[in-house]
Amino acid sequence: MNYMILKSKLAVVLATLLGAVFLQACTDKSWFSYTGWEAKPDNRTPLLEGGPHAAIWHTDDLAIHYRYELQGNRLDIEGRIERQNRTKHFPNLKAWVRIHFVDANGIILESHRLWSQRGSDVYGGLRWEFKHSWELPPDNRAVAFSFSGTAGDRDTSWDFWQTP
Repeated sequence: MNYMILKSKLAVVLATLLGAVFLQACTDKSWFSYTGWEAKPDNRTPLLEGGPHAAIWHTDDLAIHYRYELQGNRLDIEGRIERQNRTKHFPNLKAWVRIHFVDANGIILESHRLWSQRGSDVYGGLRWEFKHSWELPPDNRAVAFSFSGTAGDRDTSWDFWQTP
């Protein structure tokens, strides 16, 4: 009797999983990246040819101070991450910041890790700078940013995130 119940539950789980995989395959969107998704209008920063151009993108958790140079389809970007009010008082940080390349319609074409960190800043052990160079996808017009992470100390932790 128990074997039949277990067998039917397993069949339901497998059918649900296969249905979810089928539905995901029928869309252009990925479950594991933002490629194909629309970036929020207030998160899109148009890229200007030439440079260097300076900009700041910030939330209540993190700020990205950056300079970029755009020559044709090559983007050179460097900058610094700064913790903001909700995360700056915690010594331990585990965080990932991503940059997303966006077309004229706001659709994310590609995503890359801009900066990541895991450690403690008790003795100044965290690295805050970044420097990258990428070939942009065709039709790229803007960038967007996202991040996720956990800030904490011995007794407390704060999870934070921002979608593009």
